[in-house]
Amino acid sequence: MSKVVLDNIGKTFENDFEVLREVSVTFDQESVNFIIGRSGAGKTTLIKILLGLTSPTKGRVLFNEVEITTLSRAEIASYRRSVGIVLQDPSLIPNRTIFDNVAMPLWVRGLRSKDIRHRVDRCLNVVGLDTVRDLYPVRLSTGEQQRVSIARAIAHRPKLLVADEPTGNMDNQLSLEVRSLFDMFPELGTTVIVATHEPELTEHMRHVFELKDGTLHRVAPQVRVADSPSANP
Repeated sequence: MSKVVLDNIGKTFENDFEVLREVSVTFDQESVNFIIGRSGAGKTTLIKILLGLTSPTKGRVLFNEVEITTLSRAEIASYRRSVGIVLQDPSLIPNRTIFDNVAMPLWVRGLRSKDIRHRVDRCLNVVGLDTVRDLYPVRLSTGEQQRVSIARAIAHRPKLLVADEPTGNMDNQLSLEVRSLFDMFPELGTTVIVATHEPELTEHMRHVFELKDGTLHRVAPQVRVADSPSANP
């Protein structure tokens, strides 16, 4: 089960600026969810609260019915390691190959070399980059580097994938290509939450929420136009 619940979340900074107030939402298990809003609306703050990087002033965050806002520092670190994270900057290691970059979280977990090779090759195939495994990041375009970061994020088969402005440095076509990758992940048993200021990314998406004036509300759902190909790594 990978349901995420935000219960009456509020966040006020030291200058009494209230960036989030009474945010309550349930992100269903194995769903793709988009949070839209202008720059400065509080999307990144909400993502940081989801990841346990900052605490809400009030309210609760529950993942798999566990209240992460009450976890110890060590438990929070363990929780974050179980989540797939994609940021605007791919943050690839420049002196390591694409294979090594995707394999990093698997090495940390102590997987066998055979299993690592299988997972990395499968994940690179999912994002359409199975032919670049031996190249270095400098040889790839911005869009390709971001796809590598997505492959890295799903390599350990997370139940939750969180992305903060993952297409911020891309043109519209590349943005839509990256968006299409997120469509696949519910088949892995993964719940996906994407924060973006690009509303065009949400076309034909079923679960869209807008963050405005500190509150989050659902945008009228839209029906998908096509099924996604299988993505099981």
